[in-house]
Amino acid sequence: MNKFELQDFNKRIELNTDLENISKEICKAYDLDDFVSNELITIGYEDYNYYLTTSKGKYCVKIFNKARTKEDVENYLVRIKAVANSDINAPKPILVNGDVALNLNYQGNSYDICIFEFIDGKNYFQLQENPSEEVIKELAKQTAMINNLDIRPNFIYDNWAIINFIEEYNQKRNYISDQYKDEFDKLVDEYKKVDLEKLPKAFVHGDIISTNVMLDKNLKIWIIDFAVSNYLPRIIDLAVISCNMCLDKNSKENTYKNIFLLLSEYNKYNKLTDYELETFGIFYRLANAMHILQTQYIAKTEGNSEENQYWLNEGIVGYSFGKEKSLEKMIGISELK
Repeated sequence: MNKFELQDFNKRIELNTDLENISKEICKAYDLDDFVSNELITIGYEDYNYYLTTSKGKYCVKIFNKARTKEDVENYLVRIKAVANSDINAPKPILVNGDVALNLNYQGNSYDICIFEFIDGKNYFQLQENPSEEVIKELAKQTAMINNLDIRPNFIYDNWAIINFIEEYNQKRNYISDQYKDEFDKLVDEYKKVDLEKLPKAFVHGDIISTNVMLDKNLKIWIIDFAVSNYLPRIIDLAVISCNMCLDKNSKENTYKNIFLLLSEYNKYNKLTDYELETFGIFYRLANAMHILQTQYIAKTEGNSEENQYWLNEGIVGYSFGKEKSLEKMIGISELK
């Protein structure tokens, strides 16, 4: 990582000192013994995440972006506590003074921090491989467990969330390539016809994608980063997983097969309604369209990156697969009713 890229990450938390100094303060607060090293996690658009190694072990540190309000942070902590008290495969937060978060004041700056147990593995963005059928089945099970959590947290606005597509598109339409403007205009009209009140709502992760799904050394999957989870139509989680974790960029047929596997497996735990199945294709297209919209906007306003280009490519291919007139038939959705 070059100096300028590092500065971009540091801006997220207005870091005005060497990260090692913050880590040493964390070690004292959490009683983690001696500081050994830091390793910045360079994927993700929001917070400042890194691995902290101490003489006691290795941990994942999240320092919240300064753009987040105190209310945003508190809302996130509510979610973390709910997930931590469940059987969901998610890293557990490390407690400090009986709480899941630390507010650290250092040299005139304030940092809101969470630390999680370290998962010895890699996420699917790092692996650069398609998940196996067993992993997709486990994702369906974990998603059903997330959706069944009895929690209705305060709403957190996420500019990548499907539910916010119309607002985001209205703001950023001029930044996308002309080939998508007419298509996304039609998609907005299609989305406006969806009766959101008819869709069963639940606690949804909202961002179960390759950067947030880890495979550990024992081949167990873990779902991380509940920062944008909300109480929303549960079909959103399935659409988001389908647009990325189920995508085989080299094969429409494999993609449709993976999506059917995800939906049919989820259906074993939480019965999907006819209206959810009827509207799935719209949400699948929205999920892919959002990747195209946001990455093209970022490329023109902030500059491109490897991760940004990855999501753009995912969106372009996934959206092309979603335009099939017989999408529902090709996926096999009628068999789930």
